[in-house]
Amino acid sequence: MKRIYMLIAGAAAPLLGLALVPGITVGTAAYATEAAPPPGAVLSPDGKQAAWVSNDAKSILSETRKGAHWSDPKQLLTIRGTVGKLVFSPDSKQLAFENPRGDHGFIAVYDSDTNKIGYVDPSFGTDSAPAWTPGGKQISFVRSYPGIPDQQLTEPVPSFGRWTPPPARANDVFTVGDILQAPISYGPQPSGDGHSIAYITREAYDRAIYFMPVGGNSGKIVDYPNDDGQELSQLALSRTGAAVAYVRGSSPNSAGEILNPASTPIPPHRQVFVVSSRGGKPQLLGDGLAPAFTPDDSMLVWINGTTIMSATLTWNPSGGLTRVGRSEPLLTVPSGSPSNLRFSPDGAKLLYSRSGGTEVFDMNTHTTTAIDHTGASDANPVWSPDGTQIAFRRTISGQPWSIWVADAATLTPRQVWQASPGLGSSYYALDENPTFESQPGDQLMWSNDGTLAFVWEVDGWRHLYSVPVSGGTATLLTPGDGEVETAQVTLDHKSIIYATNIGDIARRHLFSVGFHGGTPQADTGGHPSQWAPAPLADGKLAYAEGSYNVPPTVYISDAAGKRSRGGPGLPKSYPLHQLVEPKAVTFPSSVDHQTVHGQLFVPTHPTGCALIFPHGGPSRQMLLGYHYYDTYTVLYEENEYFASHGCVVLSVDYRGGIMYGNAWRTAPGRGGTSASEYQDIQGGAAFLLAQPQVDPAKVGIYGLSYGGYLTSLGVSRNSDIFKVAWDMAGNSGNAAIANLPSWTAPTLIEQGDDDRNVNFSSNVAVVDAIKAQKPELKLATKVMPNEQHEMYMRFRDLVDVYDVGGQWVLQHLLPSGPAR
Repeated sequence: MKRIYMLIAGAAAPLLGLALVPGITVGTAAYATEAAPPPGAVLSPDGKQAAWVSNDAKSILSETRKGAHWSDPKQLLTIRGTVGKLVFSPDSKQLAFENPRGDHGFIAVYDSDTNKIGYVDPSFGTDSAPAWTPGGKQISFVRSYPGIPDQQLTEPVPSFGRWTPPPARANDVFTVGDILQAPISYGPQPSGDGHSIAYITREAYDRAIYFMPVGGNSGKIVDYPNDDGQELSQLALSRTGAAVAYVRGSSPNSAGEILNPASTPIPPHRQVFVVSSRGGKPQLLGDGLAPAFTPDDSMLVWINGTTIMSATLTWNPSGGLTRVGRSEPLLTVPSGSPSNLRFSPDGAKLLYSRSGGTEVFDMNTHTTTAIDHTGASDANPVWSPDGTQIAFRRTISGQPWSIWVADAATLTPRQVWQASPGLGSSYYALDENPTFESQPGDQLMWSNDGTLAFVWEVDGWRHLYSVPVSGGTATLLTPGDGEVETAQVTLDHKSIIYATNIGDIARRHLFSVGFHGGTPQADTGGHPSQWAPAPLADGKLAYAEGSYNVPPTVYISDAAGKRSRGGPGLPKSYPLHQLVEPKAVTFPSSVDHQTVHGQLFVPTHPTGCALIFPHGGPSRQMLLGYHYYDTYTVLYEENEYFASHGCVVLSVDYRGGIMYGNAWRTAPGRGGTSASEYQDIQGGAAFLLAQPQVDPAKVGIYGLSYGGYLTSLGVSRNSDIFKVAWDMAGNSGNAAIANLPSWTAPTLIEQGDDDRNVNFSSNVAVVDAIKAQKPELKLATKVMPNEQHEMYMRFRDLVDVYDVGGQWVLQHLLPSGPAR
């Protein structure tokens, strides 16, 4: 049956959209009779395109017309939130539409030439009713906030051309883009034989993977230069290092959506790839995470939901990867999701965690058995070096945590050791993933002679201990004030290499110690920090290092301390010699006068301005230089940018943070409505005001995440101290709203609306309250559609966010520009 549609002007003529209305004919030129679009479709001004919203309101479908014939429907895009009113541009090349997202909403634009989506001045409000101006360069729309009259706005259409960094600003020694382009090398991942490593890098627009054999040079084997915001993670190397597996794409949010900061019309997936370390094109294996090679390199496995997938690998006589087999299910569990994949040393069995228990899959019989954990929750299972036993951590409600061992043949468990009641009775884990990009490490470590090492906080510090697998008293391995953060066993299973701040509270260095104790030996030291140790063959060691002016870089060192540096190098425009070295300081908190640690940036040419920087977390510690978490590397770089403008910056390690002991990390009253850590911010402000370079009229505060919360808390409570604030993704909510009467200082709030750490609605509520209850407050906002918590998935997003924030702060603290 043929359908006949008449083309008439849409109900709102300024929208320049045409609706297809069924049942009316006006002649052969005005209608089409084959594959016509459905009722309600919108026709472009040139009459050649029709678009309509999918039934689930998440996609836009389209047809094109040639002569009297319409093409088959195709999907233009799928978007977060839903799709509302569609309006073609005057030239028919772009399509604007409403994009409601619950308590906020954007006006989005799809560009047919570039196949990209952009957003018109996104905000914390709800935008609707888009209408093109006659020239097609701007869009008018309505912006709504609860409690205030709607606004009619007209804003430029987003640009779909090549992005360029913001230009140098007044008195810039270097730009925000200059320092943020510094390459970041994440933690090295060793091959099974210890003769090579691979590591992920982020180099401004590029995300890449480098391969580095021991004794050789590093080389880039994987490169994604298109800056689409899809992260790389979870590296795995084959035993010989001849192949590298990795994951591309983020973890899903609560709606199952993978981060899509580039707003690609077809949403991305989280996928597993494998590539030869000798070069070649990465091969897609399928959706999933956590790739792992069998010990003999004959197979690669990974997790996809409830299924462990597999692909066979074929190698040539010289050890090169020649073929990757078809992806097939190896094992599907009835519920939950498997995690912590660990092959037995002989590859015959696969160990994994699921639903609070430990299970073993036999690779030959394809049968699964489980360690009984009735009434208990088990975690962190690990094989003994000979594959005859499995150690794991057990938690029983109301009891201190304990270490158990099961015979691998019978899976009969027995308790080896249990923590004592009181301090240390709750498990405080090692940081399994110190750079966020690597594979999680082990919590329990086996020696070659039947000893188990683990971390315990019984003396108030997270230290390494060991105990015989036969049972006995725990032996302290790492004495001193400070904590062990990460640890790895050497290939011979005779010692442990760990990253710690013992002996240098404000940095990280690497030490090694035997399973039975003795004096720990320093493997690294000096002014830089070192982290992410990866023990290699023949006593060699790979790790990452960052100093005050050199970003995180991977090295391989031998027993004599000779080092080989991995790529990439520094860009020519990176301000290597323009950075200041921060110094460690302490000061008393304002109420209970406890000692607070911090890092002080003193500029070469002070201009009187000063900033308090509270880190996020709050379970973090900043370093005297570049950080192992890329977020804090970026924030460190912004501190250096402010210092280049003559601002004294104090980074405050307030209570609730790590590496200063249990009493500091678990301080009473932290967080929530009490926020006892705010007295540490106040103490920092008093310390800052006492510095001779600081003008009390030029003090600001800024931070990200929990640091953003403390920023809004600070400016709302103490606008008498803080003259400007920059809150990035802070969970401010009720705490900030409660202090609106005393909140007078200009404030910038920035957040990505796909934030998986802080509910975007929290800042929607803050902005709504300010708009309705305190309209006189000078408030600026910047929303990044589809960006996550740190707003750094694309280099352009990162630079835009930090450039806007940096200029906001400097324009208020130094309105006439710093004198030089």
